[in-house]
Amino acid sequence: MDDVDTAILRSLIKNSRISLSQMSKEIDVPDATISNRLKKLENEVIKRYTVILDWQKIGLDITTIIIIQTESELHESVKEELSKLDEVSEVYSVSGEYDILIKVWVSNIEELNKLMNSKIRSIDGVEDLTEMIVMERVKEEMVPLIPRK
Repeated sequence: MDDVDTAILRSLIKNSRISLSQMSKEIDVPDATISNRLKKLENEVIKRYTVILDWQKIGLDITTIIIIQTESELHESVKEELSKLDEVSEVYSVSGEYDILIKVWVSNIEELNKLMNSKIRSIDGVEDLTEMIVMERVKEEMVPLIPRK
């Protein structure tokens, strides 16, 4: 990846709906170059295009970070089962006292309790967990902005 590729990615991170001509003007590179580079990036670097929703407007008022301890031999299956839950947006295998970190989105506390007790705690291999309700979103991005060189 060179500076042009990085500039294309920076532009897409800021606005994935930007037109090729607008990107061309911003980066000061011909449209054809942007188009060719973008196709290559889509094959090699860009996994998918997505949207970031206004969580309040769709009724997901509670975001919770949950850290989970698992039985060592069931760690892989716990990750798989957590990944299947619609309310779970992110699953990370982590080091330290806990084994897995997940991010969940629900409408209210009652829904969070139901998720915790009937779905997450019931997964075979979940030993212990701690939940932290997000009180304020200070910064929330899909990926960090690629630094300029």
